[in-house]
Amino acid sequence: MASRIMHLAMGIELCRASEINDRDRFLVGMLLPDAIIRGDKKVAGTHYDRMTDESHKVMDFSLFYSEFEERIQSDELYLGYYLHLIEDCIFRKYIYYGLGLIEMRGRDGFLPRLYKDYHSVNGYIVKKYNISSLPKAPEGLDREEINRIYPFETEDFLIDMANDLKDEYFGNEKYFSAENAEEVIRRCVHICSAEMRSLKKGEHFTFPQEYIWEARG
Repeated sequence: MASRIMHLAMGIELCRASEINDRDRFLVGMLLPDAIIRGDKKVAGTHYDRMTDESHKVMDFSLFYSEFEERIQSDELYLGYYLHLIEDCIFRKYIYYGLGLIEMRGRDGFLPRLYKDYHSVNGYIVKKYNISSLPKAPEGLDREEINRIYPFETEDFLIDMANDLKDEYFGNEKYFSAENAEEVIRRCVHICSAEMRSLKKGEHFTFPQEYIWEARG
């Protein structure tokens, strides 16, 4: 899935392209599905993963939409959360099938090197999108309805994420480059902007079945 700095860059670009009234609330929502520090990310369920059959999987953002439709339409925190799920779908499709990395899953050394690429690319993104600070968590967020999905550790998450702003760009990526990041950010902003416009008309621009991937056996 996309790095948290990539999600933040996407959120910043969406704020520029759309009418967002509460920027911090929207951007925190955009980061919230990843706000797990002490919990088990695989079982937290914050990304609405589900199997579509015996060998395929999807992040079913339509389930989140059906659960929080009224809030998505009226509260930019929930809108940001919803768009994060779409971004991760786009990113996974891009990195698995666009870059052909699906066959690399499970190979020794792949994930550590991919994460090393992410950290290098973070340094590029921070400069490219002029990211100097993180959004502030809304007061009382821990008491809001969104926490029925998971008791999000937002404050600790943002403290930890501040370290990403210090990442340095080296330009020697093996699997995921700065150019790849720019391309997938553009794709995400385009599709999410179109989805936001469609939501205002009571419609959808994109659907989970477009992003089904082959799950490991």
